[in-house]
Formats: sequence, structure tokens, C-alpha cells
Amino acid sequence: MKNVRYIAAACAALLIAGTSCSKKALDTVYSSQEKNIASLVSTLSGSDSTAKVEQLDGVTRITVVQGEGTALEGKGKATVLYAGHYINSSSLNVSNLFFTNNASYADRLKWSVTDTTVFQPLTVDLQQGDLLEGLRKGLPGVRAGDECYLLFTGRYGFGKGRMGTVPVHAALAYHLWVQSVDNTQ
Repeated sequence: MKNVRYIAAACAALLIAGTSCSKKALDTVYSSQEKNIASLVSTLSGSDSTAKVEQLDGVTRITVVQGEGTALEGKGKATVLYAGHYINSSSLNVSNLFFTNNASYADRLKWSVTDTTVFQPLTVDLQQGDLLEGLRKGLPGVRAGDECYLLFTGRYGFGKGRMGTVPVHAALAYHLWVQSVDNTQ
């Protein structure tokens, strides 16, 4: 783990200096992230026999509450409440939360914001050009009423772009509460 932190720190220093990490160094970081994700999958699915774990082309979806109705298709839209965490341990907590629009989740984690207008459902259109690849790969198949997690390495996240408090190339976890699904176009 110490080597991975060193490699990530070295990559960050190189990015600041205007160069990029080598593909080999990034592959090492992503490999380590995959191990952290596997550990987090065990934690999140726990001993709950109803949790459904799916591997979706580099994205892991853990559905802990099964919804009903039509599954989201590749060109559809889903309205969700969500909490976004970057993965830096085997738990999702306030220290790695970078955003939520779920007021009760924010209260539970004692995460406060000055602008409470953020606590509104978000409609995600899978045809959006700027949607994270991890979300594009992990959302198809969700149903209204699902509570699930989408976990993916930095390869499918923000990449070398920095987003607020999220470190570059960070693995991400999205905790989703799916409100509705719309496959009409």
C-alpha cells in the first residue's frame, strides 16, 4: 500500500509539473484501486444475501434494495438522489464524500452545506456527452426504487482532471437512490 501511495504522489507531482504519469504507473494505481474496490464490495454487500453484485465492463454495481418496473436502457434517463465518494479506504464516510443531493444522507453523515438547494433529485441522461464513463457503464439496468452503489477505478472517473476535493485518477463510489426511469426519447 505504501508503494501505491508513493506512485500516486509521484503521478500527482508529475501532473503538477505539466507532464503525465506513465501508462505503467497508472496501471499500477488502477490495479491497487481494483483491490480496494473488491474490499469495499465485501463491506457494502456484507452478509446480506439479497444484495446483488454485478460486474459491468469495469464497473461494479451492488444493488442492496431491489426496485420494480422497467430497467433503464442505454439511451434512457434516470432521476436519482446520490452521494459521490472517492475511494481511499474500505468505507464510505464523510471524509471521502465529495457531493450528495440526498438531505437525509447528508444529515446522517453530519455533512453540512450552506446552499440547501442542492438537495434536489438529479435526472441523468445516458446520452449526455459529459457523463462519467463509470456512470454510463453502471446505470443501464437500474430500476425505480433501486438503492445501489456503482464502484469504478479512476480509469472511468474524472481521470487526470481534478474535481473539487477529488484527487486525480481517484477511484469513485456512487451511492444511488433511483427515483424513476424513463426510456422514452
